[in-house]
Order: sequence, then C-alpha cells, then structure tokens
Amino acid sequence: MSGRIRVWEPNIVYSGAQRCNDRTFLFKPNQRPDNPLLHESCPPEALDPLNDLIPEPSTVNIIGSSLARAHERHPVDITWWEANVNHQHPGILPRVDQLENIAPFLQQANSLIARGVNKLYDREGHVFSGPIRFTPCLDDASAERQLIYALTNPVKDELVESVRRSPFFSTFRHQAYGEPLRYWYIDWEAWWLRGGGRRKGNRPKDFLKWVELPITPLPAFGEWPEHRIQSRVRHEARVIEEETRRRLRTEGRTVTSVSGLYTLSPNDVPRERKESGPQPICHAADPLLRLEYKRRWREILQEHREASWDFRMGYHERGFPEGTYRPPLTTIYTSSHL
Repeated sequence: MSGRIRVWEPNIVYSGAQRCNDRTFLFKPNQRPDNPLLHESCPPEALDPLNDLIPEPSTVNIIGSSLARAHERHPVDITWWEANVNHQHPGILPRVDQLENIAPFLQQANSLIARGVNKLYDREGHVFSGPIRFTPCLDDASAERQLIYALTNPVKDELVESVRRSPFFSTFRHQAYGEPLRYWYIDWEAWWLRGGGRRKGNRPKDFLKWVELPITPLPAFGEWPEHRIQSRVRHEARVIEEETRRRLRTEGRTVTSVSGLYTLSPNDVPRERKESGPQPICHAADPLLRLEYKRRWREILQEHREASWDFRMGYHERGFPEGTYRPPLTTIYTSSHL
C-alpha cells in the first residue's frame, strides 16, 4: 500500500494523529491547575485583573479558540479533538457539503495553533513534525473505539490517573458532562485597525472575543439523548482508567501526575521518542469491510496515479477520483526536452 494519498468520503468518521517536534502541549509555569485561564469555561472576570492589559492564554485556550475560529470559517463536523504532551488526536465526520472545507479547516486550525503556541513560548520554528494522518473508521464499533482511545490517551500513556483531571486540551468534559467548550482570543486585526499601540487607551483586552467549539456525536449513538451518550462515554473512560490502574499496581509503578507534568519544559524533547508505526489503511471491527475497503483503495490509488501523470503532463482538465486532491502543478520533463 505504498504511495499513500488522502481520500475523503462523506459521512465516515476519520480518526487522526499528528506529532509535534517537542513537548508543545505542555504548559508555562503560570498555567497551574488552579489558574482559571487553564479551563475551558473561564469566567470573564478572571480575564480582567486590574493590571492585565494583555491577557495571556493557556495552551488549552489556544488550541480551543484556534479550532473554533477555523470551524466558523470552514465548517467541518468535529467528533473529538484531544491533545497529549507531544501529539494530538483529532476526529472529524465530513458531510457531503463539507469535503471542500476539510483542507482549509485543517490548514487554518494548525496555523493558528502553531502561531499561538510559538508566541506564548516566545520561540520560532515548526510546531508540528508533519501533517495529520487520518484513517477512516468503516463501522460504528471502530469509530467509538477510536473516540475512547483518543479521550483516554493521557491515561493509557500513564500521565494522569483519570481523564477528567487531565490538564491537556480535551473535549471529554463536553462529551461526558455536557459542558460547553468556550474559549477566547484577542482580535489583533481589529486592534491594529483601531490604531494599535500608537493610540492611547487602545487596550488589547478590549478586543477579546469568545468562541464556542461544537462537537458532533458519533453516528453510532444515533438518536440517543445527550444524557445517555454522556453516560456511555463516562463508563468507557472508567473502564480504561481501572484497567490502567490495575496494570500499574501489578507492575509497581505510578503515573506521572499533573504536578509532575508541570515540572517538565515544553521546549524539551522526550529522551525516548516513540516512533510512529505504519498507518493502518482503515479501522473496522468487521474484517470483510476491511477487505472490501482495501480493494476499493487499490482502485482509487491506481486511478489517482494515472490522473496525476496526465495532469502533470499538461492535461489539466483530467478528472480525479472523488474525495481526492490534485497534486501540485509542476512540469515534468522527459528525455526529449533534455
């Protein structure tokens, strides 16, 4: 299955993974658990201390506001979006009318996250080590399994004891308790239009805006009421937490804990970096679905290769398989041109 291309099909849940170059999603010293700026539903009064001319966002707030702002401009149904120390696990469910929104949504979201984190840590350079690797979930069982995997990732990585106490960005509190995912950001464009720092009394905090990140329930939950979905998510999370707790107790080990995480530097690289394994072609509880998808994948891949060759050779009206992208427009020189 070499030559991986990105294929989007509507109404299918896609589970993703993306690594960072370092411990990007850790925290600055002032982002302690008791700091209200760390939490999603921070009250407005917490953002307005007497001498706070420029409120400083937390890493959590940067990720949340970036996703919400990208979603406002390029709507894509988000089923989950979880962060860990040096990687994130997104989940999306594109609809028929959203396929063209996926690329610009991901581009804007990652750009806003990277710029916000670099500004917070006063640094430069790439935040992410590569694009998000998305894998389709072909049935309801595999989609729910990937949701729980993403939500409980910090627990299984032995960083915290419970998902609820994780200090990382997470949609868990919304999915398990119905809490709104509200974040804020400074509209710097409007600030500059009003004169920026040249205008006396033009305070950045006066251009603070709130946004809310909507989460779409999995198709597996059908028409379930919200309380039933939340109960299911809480139960599945507790199962993983208890399994991890028993395993660590047997091995005589403990989790890193939130206090331990705050002793680490976001700019450090872990001593033992996990290497990403081969990306699965799909997720499916039913092996027959997996075989059928592999067959269709080979056909799409072959058709895309042929279309790419024609496109690069000058046949720009060449059609591509639905849900795929054209390659960059470059010129291919053959031996007759040399």
